[in-house]
Amino acid sequence: MSWDRFPLVGNFATGKKSCYVLGHFFSFVPSFSRRNKVSLYYRNLPGTFCPRGQARKVWHPTTMKSDMTRVLVESTIRRTLKAMRESPEREARNLVDAGAQFSTGRFQTRLISHAQRMLQNAKSAYYALVKDVVTYADHDNIATFGVNLGYNSCTKGARLIRETEREKGFNIPWALHLRVSQEKLAGDPGLYPSILREGTSLGIYTYLLFVPGDAQAVLPLVMEYPDCAFLLFLEGGQISSAFLEELAPLKNVMVSVRRGEAMEQACRALRAAGRLYAVHGSYSEEEAGYVRSGKWLESVLPARPVFAFLRADLSCTDRTQAEVYQYVTAVRDGQHYPLILMDVARDSLLIDQVISEGECLVGFDQDGSLRTHQGLRREEQGNIFHHPLEEILRLYTPKPAAKKEAVTQSVTAL
Repeated sequence: MSWDRFPLVGNFATGKKSCYVLGHFFSFVPSFSRRNKVSLYYRNLPGTFCPRGQARKVWHPTTMKSDMTRVLVESTIRRTLKAMRESPEREARNLVDAGAQFSTGRFQTRLISHAQRMLQNAKSAYYALVKDVVTYADHDNIATFGVNLGYNSCTKGARLIRETEREKGFNIPWALHLRVSQEKLAGDPGLYPSILREGTSLGIYTYLLFVPGDAQAVLPLVMEYPDCAFLLFLEGGQISSAFLEELAPLKNVMVSVRRGEAMEQACRALRAAGRLYAVHGSYSEEEAGYVRSGKWLESVLPARPVFAFLRADLSCTDRTQAEVYQYVTAVRDGQHYPLILMDVARDSLLIDQVISEGECLVGFDQDGSLRTHQGLRREEQGNIFHHPLEEILRLYTPKPAAKKEAVTQSVTAL
């Protein structure tokens, strides 16, 4: 088959960038004509051949790359990112409108609808945020992380979650929160890959990793799962030049820096490296008033993050958390700040409620103990170091119809 029979058009015509953007593992290759009409090349030679381009392997040869919807979504995003530098307002609206055409999942449909309403505000600070991000951040990082989160996780993964929940009778979280144990990373290197392998088989493609100690030690795990979106929660002192160098080829990651003395310096380093980044902090019952006053948010603005994440500690009552979340949603709806403020637990639950029936928030501590939105569980049968993820979910997050049987099994096990 000769590629000369198929004229190349648009931005994807030549060069290694075209080769990288389109990948070497697609069954079909999308391209856009000057009139933005999609044409498709069929490629029957797998591996490292691309039309009229240099042979070049990419770092993510994955099965999801063969998904035509993902190919079209990612191509559209990359094309729009370039135009956004000149006109962020118009192109942001165009990108959201394009997202509405591709949107089929419950969460995506709701999110796109909300974004369309918000972008009607010509004075929205989110336009300044968009312009800043597309100017400083690596477009490969934006596109890969964004598609992994928005499509792999909240659309394709969400569909698998709903199917599995109906079939097996227990709730599955859309994202998994893991406090990483350095001891387990070193002493049992197959543990965390096995957790992610089981998680993706259930439809979980988003992982929040809270990493103490050596942050570089977790990067091989991230590299092993390129179809997933990873949020790394780190201290400012963990953002070293060696860490940034090893992070550079991993485009499916966003780093969040803990609010503190080293926050601004770490964020400057991430910005200089072209990385998507956020900041985060926790609050106690006593500190909730400080958060609601707006002073916490003002303190992180100099770091210029894309997101600011809040987490309640164990001292906070449900009422206090609800009051803080009311403040968080008011800030987002007000659109006065060029960042997106989120409550890690409450927003995770909201997304889960939209994706599937019921609500489910699941995480595991450094000792493997289970954490849900209802609190910390120390029982041995809930420990991820000793039991498979599916077994734990079946026991602790059953659907109402399966709940009575699961409780009986738990009592018997005790």
